[in-house]
Amino acid sequence: MAQDDPFTLDLFGNTALSSGLGLGVTAFAGVGTAEPDDDDDPDPSTPAPATQVAAAPVSASSARRTRGANFHLPGDRALAKGWKDRARDNITAIRLAAAIEADERAATPEEQEQLIRFTGFGASELANFVFRRPGEAEFRKGWEAIGIDLEDAVGDLDHASLARCTQYAHFTPEFIVRAIWAGLQRLGWRGGRVLEPGIGTGLFPALMQEGVREASHVTGIEL
Repeated sequence: MAQDDPFTLDLFGNTALSSGLGLGVTAFAGVGTAEPDDDDDPDPSTPAPATQVAAAPVSASSARRTRGANFHLPGDRALAKGWKDRARDNITAIRLAAAIEADERAATPEEQEQLIRFTGFGASELANFVFRRPGEAEFRKGWEAIGIDLEDAVGDLDHASLARCTQYAHFTPEFIVRAIWAGLQRLGWRGGRVLEPGIGTGLFPALMQEGVREASHVTGIEL
């Protein structure tokens, strides 16, 4: 995917909004192209002289940052079969995301493969067992270690947010994502601008077919 808008994934509900709304549909080809007469803030005919401003110092951490590479998933995510293992993978992804953010760096391809295994805790087996039930001090039997590990991995506010989000934390499975991309290609779509208003873990762009990947520009939003 060429020149994609950067987006960030906050597992606990913050928003990262990137620019660029044009969906690659010919009917909207003229939308978003401002004509000179349509400019609400036209350039003055005689620009004022620029004031010299000293350049702000660049911190060492900012200098270290590099833009990450787009992640492509050629096969499947190799999700764990059991719910306890999926919960452990979720916690691993949470800890990894926190470490990457603390290091102020992009994720490596190997780390991206781990991060995309995050499936949330919306499944009934996870929502009902990973978190303590209201009014109870103990976890469900057999889930104590996982529940405590999750509490250790996140702060109180983030833990409460994860528990609250279980009612709608359901990600689109891979086979549906692949079917949507295949359907678009059968309709004749060969690339363009893509808006993903619920980017989640980035599975939709990760499963984009090779033929349209380089001809597409993805804008991802996570609310």
